[in-house]
Amino acid sequence: MRTITFAIDRFDGSRSWTQSFAFDHVPGMTVLACLIRIRETQDPSLNFTASCRSAICGACAVRVNGNAVLACDTMLDDLLEEWGQDTLRIAPLGNFTVISDLVVNWDEKIERLRLARPGLHARAEFSASGGCRQSPRDFQAIQKQWDCILCGACASECNKLADSRADFLEPFTFTHASRYARDSRSADSMLHVNGMLDNGLWKCVHCMECATKCPKHIQPVEDIASMRGMATAGGRTDGPGPRHAQAFRTDLENTGRLNEVKLVPRTEGLLSAATRRLPFTLRMFARGKLGVGEAIHLFFADNRPVEGIDGLRKIIRQRRRDH
Repeated sequence: MRTITFAIDRFDGSRSWTQSFAFDHVPGMTVLACLIRIRETQDPSLNFTASCRSAICGACAVRVNGNAVLACDTMLDDLLEEWGQDTLRIAPLGNFTVISDLVVNWDEKIERLRLARPGLHARAEFSASGGCRQSPRDFQAIQKQWDCILCGACASECNKLADSRADFLEPFTFTHASRYARDSRSADSMLHVNGMLDNGLWKCVHCMECATKCPKHIQPVEDIASMRGMATAGGRTDGPGPRHAQAFRTDLENTGRLNEVKLVPRTEGLLSAATRRLPFTLRMFARGKLGVGEAIHLFFADNRPVEGIDGLRKIIRQRRRDH
């Protein structure tokens, strides 16, 4: 009989440790079924959360070998094949405060979710008619965002949150804001966008972890991009984020290539770039990573358009019309 081992991160409120539990392999078990079996047959003090067992409630999300999964929707056999080993590390979600073992605190996350203003403020004509009907096409534009079950997998793996929670929200919060901002029945889309602008909308680092880890295949990174477009269309173009996007697009439209040396002053302004980036630039010179001649060449790089620039410009114009 094959023996499987779960090395589970434990926490009792003051002390952390890792405890291993071995059990006989049974084909067809989920990670949640294994956790339940461990608690029922080996250690009743093991804490984790679960409810629906149908990938609907999102309560059972944990980390397996450093990757967030829904325990009820993840087959043990798939993990054993993926990792090629019979020992798996089970841990609570990342970027959350741990309460006990695999149980994390959602209170702070729910309070931060309120910043998305998650509720529909319907246009006046809907109030007058007493209903909020919308076409199937309009609903399909936001249907995927409605699938979010607040499992926390995206937040667990977000690299920006890992760096700092002070100036960035959980990816699922951006998804909920986008859902209401893009709703055809909404009276004020910018109500939701503005809240995100003040809380890190332009600080996503595009690591794509939120998209790859979501069990419902939602892509918060796309919701962030969509609201950035809505913000700029609504006149919210001040700040390094919008300026960086505009400089990026200008370079692509003009020549089809980026001039990264010029990108920084266009984004931050000449004075800020000169003062904030000068120490870094001097360190590059000192360590031989950048020569004076190379720097001059990069700044005055060949500005002739790349071959096929007309096709690229056509794509940019089409995207501009679509949005």
